[in-house]
Amino acid sequence: MPNQLVLNYLYQTQELFGDTLYLYSKSNNINFHESGNINSDIIFIKNIFSNNEEQLIFNKILKALKLSQNQFFIIDIINSNIKSDKKLKSLLNQLNSKFIITLGLEVSHFLLDTNKSLDILRIQKNYFKTSKVISTYSIQDIMINSNLKKHMWNDLKTIL
Repeated sequence: MPNQLVLNYLYQTQELFGDTLYLYSKSNNINFHESGNINSDIIFIKNIFSNNEEQLIFNKILKALKLSQNQFFIIDIINSNIKSDKKLKSLLNQLNSKFIITLGLEVSHFLLDTNKSLDILRIQKNYFKTSKVISTYSIQDIMINSNLKKHMWNDLKTIL
């Protein structure tokens, strides 16, 4: 029943303030920005973009996946020190998504509680609760090395 109470609270907050929700953790000064459909089967967890080009690339990816705004939920990590944040995992425990897509190594390490390389995480089956975790490259990674785009696309195609 506590899960339903949290969901009711989030729905009411969404009705009052729209689709953007901010969480702040005083204990370790980590900020998160969430947007999209909290009931979605697809969650993206990524570092917040530092420029418009990163946002444009991400929007192209969403378009290629034929995902509209109401079909996904995004958690943007504002402060990159996420190694021990319990609020993010608590939030994810409340949600019932089919897929969690982690963009980047640090986010994958945090969610899966591992130190394995991204290449290993990409090929093995990973789960958080009952959600399948798809670990892939960050937008920054593919901007630095365009050869990674095809690998990222192959990773993301699994949600189609």
